[in-house]
Amino acid sequence: MSTNISRRKVVAGAAWAAPVVAASAAVPAFASSTECAYASAPKFNISGQPSGAKNTQKFTVPAKVDKIRFEVAGGAGGGSSSVNGGSGALVVGEIPVKEGQVIELVAAAGGVAYLERVYGAEVPANPKEEQKYYIWATRPATGGEGYGNGGDVNAQAMPADAKALVDAKYAPHSDMKAALYGGSGGGSSALVIDGKVVALAGGGGGAGIRTQPGTNNVLAKMRNKTDSAGKVIGQEPNPFFNPNAKDTGTTTLGDKSNISVLPAGASASAATGGDAETSVSWYTHLKDASGKRTPTSAMEVAGGKGGGNGTGGTGGEKPRLYALANVFGVLGFTSQNNQVIFSSSTAGDQGGAGFDGKGADGVFAYSYQVDNHPDEPRESIPVTNQEAIAAGVVKGDEKGGLEVIAAQKSFNGHQTVVSAGGGAGYGGGGSGAARALSSILTGEKWNGNTAAKGGVRQNVGALVQAGAGGAGGSYVAPSVAEGSISSANNAAKESGVRNPGYVKVTLCERS
Repeated sequence: MSTNISRRKVVAGAAWAAPVVAASAAVPAFASSTECAYASAPKFNISGQPSGAKNTQKFTVPAKVDKIRFEVAGGAGGGSSSVNGGSGALVVGEIPVKEGQVIELVAAAGGVAYLERVYGAEVPANPKEEQKYYIWATRPATGGEGYGNGGDVNAQAMPADAKALVDAKYAPHSDMKAALYGGSGGGSSALVIDGKVVALAGGGGGAGIRTQPGTNNVLAKMRNKTDSAGKVIGQEPNPFFNPNAKDTGTTTLGDKSNISVLPAGASASAATGGDAETSVSWYTHLKDASGKRTPTSAMEVAGGKGGGNGTGGTGGEKPRLYALANVFGVLGFTSQNNQVIFSSSTAGDQGGAGFDGKGADGVFAYSYQVDNHPDEPRESIPVTNQEAIAAGVVKGDEKGGLEVIAAQKSFNGHQTVVSAGGGAGYGGGGSGAARALSSILTGEKWNGNTAAKGGVRQNVGALVQAGAGGAGGSYVAPSVAEGSISSANNAAKESGVRNPGYVKVTLCERS
């Protein structure tokens, strides 16, 4: 066989080879033109507004932008320094885009809770320092706006018929007339491309709260000492202070013998939003014969459940009411002794469905107490403070009495409560349950007195609990690369302040 290559073959071979060389030379140039680089900072960066309004922005994908990286954070639920609102979720990832696509950013506002110290009802106008005392007050709150809105905590008036019963006995404002509101839910934030949700970060649930107005015994261990002209010349032991008198109050949050829970709002940190804590309170004096508080004595109010996968979370289950006249010989939950008490409770609502699922609004409950004893004869109490006898303030056989107006304002009252709202999301969070639970002291009369010694009325009170809100669900589309859902760590810890969500978008551009 000849191994010589003719000129024609060589030329033909060269002609065939030349395009291959040209094609291979073109590959690097084509590859470099399609490789984008991310900017060092986000091109778009918006947050929800302090007013509670959402913030939105749209842009059209420009030429040479092949993908975007994003961060989407939901708004926090309302909270305070006493109890946190829930954090919103943080959704991150990147996704390919094409020139001309329309991208919308929706940044949610946070929910809010209002918890502030105000003068009590007995403080006069222009008070002297010794006349001042403070109570905690709350207010209604709207949920944070967003792609979906957080649950509202709406104003609710006392039912007119119940209010009339109480006001017929004592119409002015008093510390026994209270209105309690939980925190509102945070809104959800979203990234939307050509009308389709690519990423959605759920909002946090609002924080729960409690209060417990009730009849006070004689609280002052000391009283003013006056001369014959009525001038204050010092202090002396109060003869009617009774250190052993019981009331219908609850233990403090710092009491380690039985742990109370002031429930925080639930946080969003996964596809399904978190469930809210359960509110737990204990009556101070409700103990069994051994002197212990039993587990069944825990006063619990459930929080809302988290939403997820487009389905709203359920509300906190309906709290129990008690048809018990006398528990452990200490406390009752039914009308008696010519004193009427009323309680109510409500299950929380379910959050909204879909991508724009609204956090459930807080629910309403109320209670009242009415004293049907005649104004006369007045409540009479014996001397109970041995220190006053020892100091020569009294002999010990004297009796004190409760002024008519003091009895009217101390044994008649009404209370309302609206639970915390749920966070918005891909399935909004459920709202907390609500309970306003009236009780009456059964083992003794006011100030630890007995009927034999002139006692007439029994202390009354109300344990008012607003359950916390559940968090909203979150979503990341399957087309998103390196997508993840975690916590935005923006939990609200200050009264009156909305911690917003945000959306950040960074462009990957070709040169």
